[in-house]
Amino acid sequence: MTKIWHVPTLIALCLFHLQAICQADVAQRQPLDSIANATTKAAKSRAEEMGYDNVRVDIRPLDERLQLPLCAHPLSTFITGASPALGATNIGVRCLKPEAWTIYVRAHVTAQREVPVLSRALARNSIINTSDLEFTEQPLDAEQNGVIYDAGQLVGMELTRSLNAGSIIRTNQVKAPKVIKRGQQVTLIAGEGGLNVSMQGKALTDASAGERVKVKNINSGQQVEGIANTDGTVTVP
Repeated sequence: MTKIWHVPTLIALCLFHLQAICQADVAQRQPLDSIANATTKAAKSRAEEMGYDNVRVDIRPLDERLQLPLCAHPLSTFITGASPALGATNIGVRCLKPEAWTIYVRAHVTAQREVPVLSRALARNSIINTSDLEFTEQPLDAEQNGVIYDAGQLVGMELTRSLNAGSIIRTNQVKAPKVIKRGQQVTLIAGEGGLNVSMQGKALTDASAGERVKVKNINSGQQVEGIANTDGTVTVP
């Protein structure tokens, strides 16, 4: 006996099957929030590894029409070496199985970092002391090239330009102070096998600690070259 379907029942049955097919299809797609989460984690980890705190990652919304096959394993991420840790950056998200795919997600990363700054204004050629520095949290949305984050690298250095209170300090704004000035009388130290001989000389050039300096031996008049020491003496090889 042939079964007769009423039109409303037939339509309802078709809609039911269509819904089931759509749900099954959706279940086989990679959730967009999983891609966004993987991107956020990768960008945040990289910034934190570089010493930044309070890292925030904003992901550019993914197109809802994006349909990627569901990955059988946790998503992997990668970042090219040229991509900055802060600011606008691209994060690669990859799936290998069962169907390989790769997508690049745009992210904007901001953070904070504790930075030593000047506690008071200092003039050019000033020597930085511990009391001249204080720490502050700086909001950052781009990598700060040349900024010195270690106060230990600043103490005892000489400013190459005047800076105001609150200024962060970069590598091109400081230099090692000269421990020897041209025309200064210095002590020459030479010797081998534990036997050292001291003599007096006259510096012919300026020098910072560790730099080579030319000196004229006052007694012999001979010109020699040695290494400037922090105490202002010169070691002659």
